[in-house]
Amino acid sequence: MLNIKNFIFLCFSFFFLNDLLFAQIVNMESARKENLLGFHFQTNLGLNGSSGTVDRTNYSVETRVDYNSEKWQRFAVLSYKREEKDDTITSNNTFLHLRAVRRVNNLISWEIFSQLNEKPLQKIKRRELFGGGIRLSPYKSLRIGLGLFDENEERILSDTRKTSRLNTYITNDFKISDTATLESTLYIQPDIDDFSELRSFFVAGLRLKITEKFSSIISYENTYDSSPPPDTDNSNSFYGIKFSFEY
Repeated sequence: MLNIKNFIFLCFSFFFLNDLLFAQIVNMESARKENLLGFHFQTNLGLNGSSGTVDRTNYSVETRVDYNSEKWQRFAVLSYKREEKDDTITSNNTFLHLRAVRRVNNLISWEIFSQLNEKPLQKIKRRELFGGGIRLSPYKSLRIGLGLFDENEERILSDTRKTSRLNTYITNDFKISDTATLESTLYIQPDIDDFSELRSFFVAGLRLKITEKFSSIISYENTYDSSPPPDTDNSNSFYGIKFSFEY
């Protein structure tokens, strides 16, 4: 029988482990800190494991640097995660993202970005991209992006792919009530030479404010890749819940 502890653990697992699966698009909207000014540095180290019937070792390193002014938003995110079970590596992922955003006025900004992913156990040996575009802010809670990037993807057991893709996205926070907010982001990235070669990513989260400092977020994500890595599905969905405490 599924008790409350197992249920909470299962929900946390769905929420936190989905980025280790097959999504090619990383939601960088959730990583932006547009209201942050000055220089900020943050690093997180994680280590956990078990021994006995099952031997596990999991560790992670996550580092973030922000350097913002009234006109510029600049940040870098670096993470490495590795998981081992009974002397077998079950996850070994590296991620690096660099981004600079220049505000032209209250409506328009332009941005450039570069990204590196390595997910060898998910058939992605190395994925590099570089691009830029414009970012529109017609309302305080609404952001629209239109850009272009070049991508070089080395896959295991298949050919290397070099493509140029449109990078379109829309993100919006809709306040339902004083205690409920719906947060959503949609990315669409077609190959400019073949629009049927398409990737998309959709995430929606319902943020419920339980008390002044405690809230919960119920989330749903869907990823789609018309040409996924070998032995993976075109579409994957994830759902989960997490809890947030602000002090």
